[in-house]
Amino acid sequence: MNRVLLVGLAPESVDLSDAPIDLATLKERIAVGNAQVADAGYDALSCEIGTGVDDAVTQVRQALQKQPWDIVMIGGGIRAIPAHTELFEAIVNLVHELAPGARFAFNAGPDTTLAALRRAADDRG
Repeated sequence: MNRVLLVGLAPESVDLSDAPIDLATLKERIAVGNAQVADAGYDALSCEIGTGVDDAVTQVRQALQKQPWDIVMIGGGIRAIPAHTELFEAIVNLVHELAPGARFAFNAGPDTTLAALRRAADDRG
């Protein structure tokens, strides 16, 4: 079983002002994506962070120290938004430091989390 850390923005931290979905829909999509991950047999921990770099690094550090991780997924809300570049860099460097053997996974959104994990685990079945 793959131990997976899912790092993503807390839904309340996402700027939805120009998005085609509301907060309730986003939360539902995340819940469905996480359920798919669990149903596929992954041992996953969700680490929902805010956009403040220092607080986010503290949260991710605590999660990384809980156990060894096989895969660390960093969500698209962190990676794909230019304003979050510093946050993304800090998380990547922290994972490199504290979980050097972990593979990275990158989803495009909650509905692609399982596919991203399968790519990282090389478990596309």
